[in-house]
Amino acid sequence: MENAVETTDLTKSYGNVKALDGLNLNVRRGEILVILGPNGSGKTTLLHLLSTVLKPSAGTAKVMGYDIIKQPLKVREVIGISFQEPRGFWRHKPYHILSFHASIYGLKGEERERIVDETLRQFDLWSSRNKRFMELSGGQGKRLEVAKLFVHRPGVAVFDEPTAMVDLEGKRMIWDRIRALREAGSTIIVATNEVREAEYLADRISIMKSGKQLVIENLRTLKDSITGGDVVEVGLSAAITEQTVKVISEVPGTVRVLQESENVLKAFVNRSEDWLPQMMPSVQSLGAKVTSIRVSEPSLDDVFLHYTGKQVVEQNA
Repeated sequence: MENAVETTDLTKSYGNVKALDGLNLNVRRGEILVILGPNGSGKTTLLHLLSTVLKPSAGTAKVMGYDIIKQPLKVREVIGISFQEPRGFWRHKPYHILSFHASIYGLKGEERERIVDETLRQFDLWSSRNKRFMELSGGQGKRLEVAKLFVHRPGVAVFDEPTAMVDLEGKRMIWDRIRALREAGSTIIVATNEVREAEYLADRISIMKSGKQLVIENLRTLKDSITGGDVVEVGLSAAITEQTVKVISEVPGTVRVLQESENVLKAFVNRSEDWLPQMMPSVQSLGAKVTSIRVSEPSLDDVFLHYTGKQVVEQNA
């Protein structure tokens, strides 16, 4: 089985509003897929449909070969979800919450105790294991919510904003644990609005807006998809003239050239790694030498803005 998840025209409507609109998505076995999108893009709806929390209005999906409509119980055996908001009864304690979660998936006796103890320590919850859920800080509650998936290591692990409310040190710890879960054999789906999180985790990134998937690719390909997205500042040994700008503008892959100062020009290009070797002979034909080069590539923020028209930093969920 090449794909762990396959959706076919997956749709969820609320009245006349389509929260998810005919989504066709394949998630490869063993990959980490990160989903980015503005509020209302359908990210959380998708995760809830895949984990059978919600039923689709139309279309369907398969998780590890099981149909979410026809075989929901089988789907629940192979998928686990970490919700955006930590969930737990106010009187329950982290140790008992994880122990109960492990028991649902058939872990018993000493094995269950060992795995629960290990998970509490891995998520820096050992000292808080006997606190009531209501007494946990926001970050502790979130780490506990994420930790639930690590006691049974599902075939498909789904995380909705896994590091919301978590401090910087805690974020890195959770990212590393998610990577380790993938290395242990799980397929990972993460919905997030954090650029660093997406860049750190993703094998591929899906960008969604208004219930539709706009693009799905690896980060390198997404950056390359922005026309003129690479910015190259080139310092020359000779003063820049109109002829200099004209010649450099004719280098294949050049979108625009600006004069920054007397000896520095700025070129907006496609794929700077291909453009630079072609630019050098053009400079030499002008009787000049390259004295400096500085390259900056599009950020994931730029990619997100390009496809959705919104900045990632504008999003809160």
